[in-house]
Parts: sequence; C-alpha cells; structure tokens
Amino acid sequence: MIYYYTALVLTYAIEGTPVTTKVWYDRERHCSEAMSGKLMDGLYDQLYELYGGDMMLTCEVSDVPSFILKPKLRPKEQKNG
Repeated sequence: MIYYYTALVLTYAIEGTPVTTKVWYDRERHCSEAMSGKLMDGLYDQLYELYGGDMMLTCEVSDVPSFILKPKLRPKEQKNG
C-alpha cells in the first residue's frame, strides 16, 4: 500500500483577491479527518464572518509518496532432522 502527501486546502477571497492556504498531511485519511471533524470549524466560521461565504475547503492528494507499506516476508520453514 502506498500513502501520498495530501493537502488540506482552504480557499477564500479578501476584497476579491483569492487566497489559498495549505496544510500538509502524510495521508489522505488524516486530511479527511481534519476536514470532517471539528478541527477547522472555528477558523472556517471566523473567515465566513469576516469575508463572506465564498470559501472552499478540500483535500488534494499529491503524487508524492509519503509512505510505502511493504508486506513482510514469511519466515522460511526449517526442516528438522
């Protein structure tokens, strides 16, 4: 199994100028947990109050592997005798 670096991307606008902020995670699952959990709620609510509803929060998976899980080899059977 291969895991890829994944960015939590917050995009919003200040006076019509687009702003993009990225927080990087080593696995897509961690990004999804941050996005769907309560972690971003306070920041999202504050930005919504200050700059309006033109915001987007997404997880973008990169093509750069962060971790490769290799299966372990089975030990060789030893013959007795």
